Amino acid sequence: MMICASITESDMDSMVRVANLVSSDIVEIRLDYIKDFSCIERLGEIKKPLIATCMPKFEGGNFEGSEEERIALLLRAIEFSDYVTIELRTEKNLISKILKSAKRNGVKVILAYHDFESTPDKEEIIKILRRQKALGGDIGKIAFMPKNYQDVMNTMEVLFQRIGIPIIAISMGRIGRISRVIGPILGSYLTFASPEKGKESAEGQLTVEELRKIMEILEG
Repeated sequence: MMICASITESDMDSMVRVANLVSSDIVEIRLDYIKDFSCIERLGEIKKPLIATCMPKFEGGNFEGSEEERIALLLRAIEFSDYVTIELRTEKNLISKILKSAKRNGVKVILAYHDFESTPDKEEIIKILRRQKALGGDIGKIAFMPKNYQDVMNTMEVLFQRIGIPIIAISMGRIGRISRVIGPILGSYLTFASPEKGKESAEGQLTVEELRKIMEILEG
């Protein structure tokens, strides 16, 4: 299981410090939580593989600037990253800019789709993943809010589909917490966790240490 700690500090000093201290395999730097971007080159001080993410308001994130500003920020971050996340609902010409820059820098692109209110049916989820692949994503990411355990099953079952790219599949909230453990067992590329209690970037996240303990029990 590859555990990714999602770091949501509001300044770059804290982002770097927490990223280097947390015991995850990889870190996601949520740039939409940061207030001052003047020191973005400090991402280069992070000693773990790094996902650069800047979620806009329309995707449930915090970034309030224009789309051009958000893409410009991600283009700066790519230089210091191993992965970059771009939302499937972003304009295609802006996705293209990220894809071209990422390819030049040897960075993998995660094309993401979040719904914080509901879970589509399985056929619609598969369509979303196929669009992510068709647009050139190296990894497809889906994250949905379930209303019941059938929604969780629908999200997990797509991990058995042959989409052609690795998939990160997450069911959020209290009902979906189990997906953060079984998802990687079923083939999800990674699972997201919080560095500590109270620092969750999405409802239902476990901490890195909680996930480690669960995996020790399952492997024991």
